[in-house]
Amino acid sequence: MLESAGVPNTTFHIQGPEEFARIRDVLRAAGYNEKGLIGVLGPIQLPTRAGSDLPHFEHLTREATPLNTMIRLFLVGSPVDEAAARRALEPLPLEDWVRAGLVEVREGLVSGRIRLLAFRDLLLACDYVDIVEPGGQFEQVMGITASSAALADFTVRRPARATLDLGTGGGVQAFLAVPHSERICGVDRSARSLEFAHFNAGLNGIAGLEFLEGNAFEPVHGRKFDLVVSNPPFAISPSFRYLYRDSGMQLDGFCQALVRRAPEFLNEGGFFQICCDWVHLAGQDWKQRLAGWFEGSGCDVWVLRTDRHTAAGYARMWIRDTEHETPEGGAKLYEEWLAYYAAQGIEAVGTGLIALRRASGRPNWIRIEDAPDDISGPFGDCVALGFELHDYLKTVGAGDALLDAKLRVSPLARLDETCEWSEQGWRVTSARIRLARGITYSSSIDLRLAGLVAGCDGRRTVRELLAELAVATSADLEKIAPNCVALLRELIERGFLLPA
Repeated sequence: MLESAGVPNTTFHIQGPEEFARIRDVLRAAGYNEKGLIGVLGPIQLPTRAGSDLPHFEHLTREATPLNTMIRLFLVGSPVDEAAARRALEPLPLEDWVRAGLVEVREGLVSGRIRLLAFRDLLLACDYVDIVEPGGQFEQVMGITASSAALADFTVRRPARATLDLGTGGGVQAFLAVPHSERICGVDRSARSLEFAHFNAGLNGIAGLEFLEGNAFEPVHGRKFDLVVSNPPFAISPSFRYLYRDSGMQLDGFCQALVRRAPEFLNEGGFFQICCDWVHLAGQDWKQRLAGWFEGSGCDVWVLRTDRHTAAGYARMWIRDTEHETPEGGAKLYEEWLAYYAAQGIEAVGTGLIALRRASGRPNWIRIEDAPDDISGPFGDCVALGFELHDYLKTVGAGDALLDAKLRVSPLARLDETCEWSEQGWRVTSARIRLARGITYSSSIDLRLAGLVAGCDGRRTVRELLAELAVATSADLEKIAPNCVALLRELIERGFLLPA
């Protein structure tokens, strides 16, 4: 049986690594993975519950293949007849799947008791929201959400001696850290979540991870990490209904507290990365308010705001996605949420990604900005590079030091030109520079500056390039240099230009 200190074995009954391997082999043989599921269902985002989409999913899985049967059992939540279940789940007897806690049989029909999501070569068990387990409402274990994927993409994947997954849930961030971490610890205040994390580790054949029960940083008091990642309960809600969603603290106080405490658990140079929401209060600048979270942290900070919702839109989103009330009950909740926001002076809520890097003994910098609309991940390498480039700009200072630097164009940089037709042929009228992947910044660029950027080959200094530009445009070098240097600094900060 699956045993773990401090974690009640209420759901799963697995008889050691060998049974995990047999279950994994059956799923793998049927093609139950990201590629197989997309092949049947297409590249769709599955809702938390099938609801009105159930007929569509059942139509797509109408042929009784082992994979289709498993999709109905472990993804859609549609019962199948016992004979079909036995065929799909063999060579393991159906009785073993029942004993393990993965399916149940009632009146000749077999239903899945857990959901199995495929995500980046992992299979991850979570709760079916329609099944009420002991504690299955308040301690409901969620699957892969948009914030899970965003944090996974955002995380800096560099070698770490020790990594902490704070609010580990089913363990996904901990598992993704395995290839680059010597030791990994997952912490969660939900015993039920930790039971799922242990099960998921076994299902994916991952050993040696440590899972601890407790609130926030309490279970790892006194320890240090090279990387801490967190997808905490960050919803700005008036209630404490779900552990995965609600912190029980006012406004964004829980996330603020995590950010303030995180530096004491970081080794020098270590990263704390969190996905969270924060409030925009009436009459306050949201950037200034957020910057207050990091005062005296001893960390460099980079904040990327990825979304902004009005208070009403935010309430609608969370109630739609996480509450399953009658229309009347939903309307009542909506009014409760709006009344709470009005009383607190909340006019909007921001969503974003925050990275802190421990950097003691010197003045720290804070960078807060809106992220590009089409960030493509994973982009942890771009995050690490962004910190390095910001450090570089600090070393060259605000004066003339950059003039003696040698720069090169990033291999991800692209220049898009717009042309207009005239009697003399096509004429370039404007240009836009962008990054092809990662944090996909883009900006219009003056054609003369585009030419200056093109000259950044890593061999000539900025001073030499500016002198060439001055000659080519019959301009005064002393007059054009300050503005050009300022623009080059922006291009370096965003990763278009790199130090040679």
